[in-house]
Amino acid sequence: MVRKEHKVLSLILCLILAVSAVCAGTVGAFAASGDTVYCKLNNGWTKVYAYMWGDGIGNNHAWPGVEMTKVEGDVYSYNVTGEFDKIIFTNGNNGAGQTGTINYAGNGKIYDLKAGTWSTYVDAPTSATTATTATTATTATTATQAPTSSGDGVTVYLKNEAGWSAAYCYMWTDGAGNNHAWPGEAMTSIGDDVYMYTASKSYAKCIFNAGSDKNKTLDLTTMDGQIYNNKTGEWSVYDLSDLQVKSYTADPATGVYIDTDVTLSAEAQNRNGAAVSYKFSVTNENGGTSVVSDYSSTNSVVWTPQTAGTYTITFDFKDTEGNENSRTTTVKVEDDSALVKPIIKSVFPANNNLIKVNTPATVSVKAGGGKTGTNLLFYKYIVTDPNGVKNIPYYTLNSTYSFTPTMLGVYTVNVYVQGSDNTTINKTYKYTATNSDVTVPTTAPVPATTAPVPTTTAPVPATTAPVPATTSPVPTTTSPVVLGDVDGNGSLTVSDATYIQKYLAEYPDFTQISLKVADVNGDGRISIKDATAIQLMLTK
Repeated sequence: MVRKEHKVLSLILCLILAVSAVCAGTVGAFAASGDTVYCKLNNGWTKVYAYMWGDGIGNNHAWPGVEMTKVEGDVYSYNVTGEFDKIIFTNGNNGAGQTGTINYAGNGKIYDLKAGTWSTYVDAPTSATTATTATTATTATTATQAPTSSGDGVTVYLKNEAGWSAAYCYMWTDGAGNNHAWPGEAMTSIGDDVYMYTASKSYAKCIFNAGSDKNKTLDLTTMDGQIYNNKTGEWSVYDLSDLQVKSYTADPATGVYIDTDVTLSAEAQNRNGAAVSYKFSVTNENGGTSVVSDYSSTNSVVWTPQTAGTYTITFDFKDTEGNENSRTTTVKVEDDSALVKPIIKSVFPANNNLIKVNTPATVSVKAGGGKTGTNLLFYKYIVTDPNGVKNIPYYTLNSTYSFTPTMLGVYTVNVYVQGSDNTTINKTYKYTATNSDVTVPTTAPVPATTAPVPTTTAPVPATTAPVPATTSPVPTTTSPVVLGDVDGNGSLTVSDATYIQKYLAEYPDFTQISLKVADVNGDGRISIKDATAIQLMLTK
């Protein structure tokens, strides 16, 4: 009886050993570079990706991994480029389009997506079988060692203005692994809602998150030594000095052309409240530096480049305690001498300036481009008062426009500039009407001298919608017809071009016009091109 019990016990122990051996073969495997993993795409997906990783080792690629290559039929393969022990198959999307976390089964194995099981891929190349030795316990031990610091790690900071309950940093470089499995590593709080994280080596990308997918940033470029604000979504230099730079800008920073007014602005604060001075300078591509404004309390100046090229703008700061700081940015300046599209280089008075109630305010526009057709630029100004009442606009050759504010508050001026090919650009400016006297800067631009069409001194609110002409064109008489003489005064003047513009804008009292007289360019219709043609005729 005792001998029979021993036999039964021996059989049970043998079975346990056999099961343990099988489990050890499937759970403990590590992929080695050169391994090939296969997948049977039989669950309805149209494509499949392999996402592989190992804790503390990194991953094979950013999510969703590497797209697998079709071998034959519904079999796909992926050649492993690192040493990993976990894998997820996915169709490239989140949610239902992915498997759970799967233990890597070893080189030459195929995963059946429908059955959810591993098996040996019988058609795998025989040379790959030799690589199976990489999955032995000895090799796995080496692969799981944490990467040692190379001395070139990066440090990033997070300003938690969004109020996350925790802060994690996930870092990676495509094809070179990550700092840790998602959600990354916990960041260290250093006070004042600021968190810090230092990686053991450099990574190209990072994502800040609260430990889940709910609160996380987009994929960010890692900025060593800088701080990211999770509320504003901006990187900035993490400034620990007593003289802290709060902002520095060049406006506009892009789309800058020769003779464009670029506003340079900066703000800095001393921790103890000491006074701050600002200096602005510009360095060209040849290393030549010009000081736009030397140290003073002025923290906003205008720089107008006269030569195309890439410039480095330097913002220097110093305070009365002897602290100094600086920042730089670059601005690319382009040549608009052959530019087809119209551009607005500046508007005077500048945005957010003051104007005085019951005193004419003149808006002067400096534009460029429009190098096509007649090379002429046309201007339109829409003025909206604080009550929302607008003037009746129309295009003119005038680069200046005057209006008289009649009430306190904010006036909005929408400036349109149009080329002869009808390409248009517009910008909006706001002015605050006040009772106080307004000091006009001595650097005000000189109004254009080629403005033949006067403008009114105040916007006239439209009381009713303009009514399109319903009557037929006025028939011509037996008197000689002057082509373009749309106002019928017997001669061709700039007033005829203005008449066409007002007709097109559906001005009241400008609804009658003769197609035969107004169709100056002969295209069978009345358009701004006819007004342009009249202006060209007058220049000859």
